[in-house]
Amino acid sequence: MGSDDADRSSGPDLRPGVPGTAAFGKFMRVLQAVADAPEAVTVARLAQGTGLPRPTVHRIASALVAEGLLAEEEGALRLGPRLVSLAFRSWDGSLLRQAAREPLLRLRDDLDETVHLAVPDRGEMVYIDKLESHRTVRMASRIGTRVSLHTSAVGKAWLATLPEPELAPLLDRLALPAHTPHSLTDPAALRREIAATRERGHSLDLQENELDICCYGRALQGAGGRVLGCISVSLPRYRFETLPAGTVLRAMEACAEGVARVAGGR
Repeated sequence: MGSDDADRSSGPDLRPGVPGTAAFGKFMRVLQAVADAPEAVTVARLAQGTGLPRPTVHRIASALVAEGLLAEEEGALRLGPRLVSLAFRSWDGSLLRQAAREPLLRLRDDLDETVHLAVPDRGEMVYIDKLESHRTVRMASRIGTRVSLHTSAVGKAWLATLPEPELAPLLDRLALPAHTPHSLTDPAALRREIAATRERGHSLDLQENELDICCYGRALQGAGGRVLGCISVSLPRYRFETLPAGTVLRAMEACAEGVARVAGGR
């Protein structure tokens, strides 16, 4: 008898006998156990909590990580960014989005510019929240929009947080297509920009993702300095050139501090 046969729960299963539900149910048990855990959890803990054999949990967790539904950090598992992206198409309950909502509202209202909240997913950034400026000129982005790491402010802000052992292999395989004539398509130029972002403490998108739109970006941190995601402030080029950078950066710093307090980082 294989391990999949041996790990059936002992009680009666009253669900309809739909083909494939047994295997799917195991995936859901693992996913739910990760979601219910107060912090990132190991395969061994998942096996203990779900009652499934460790090899089965390992196989399921690997499949979920490969699909972006779970993310693995130093051998521990947490919910993945793809799951967040999918959830936001019908549900408004992301913990990060909840933590960032009030600080993002204050950021938007302080500047009256469009702000985004984004997380990394499969070599791109995905917007999980967007608050529009009240002005007439607005951006075409929406929640669920995916943007390139090398051309977006949120992407470059996230790249700048990565340690070199993670950054180097990512940049080696990262495609650098041009979205506008201003896009950085040279790996060496991108590396210089990442270094400049680390030095400044914020990133810039100077019409690199969309013509006539410029953005400031920065990372958000939670407990232990863990990077939660990134925010950006997007402005038409003419307002970017006239609005003092210090005004924007101070408002973004206040937003990041607000998120950190809610997320337990301050």
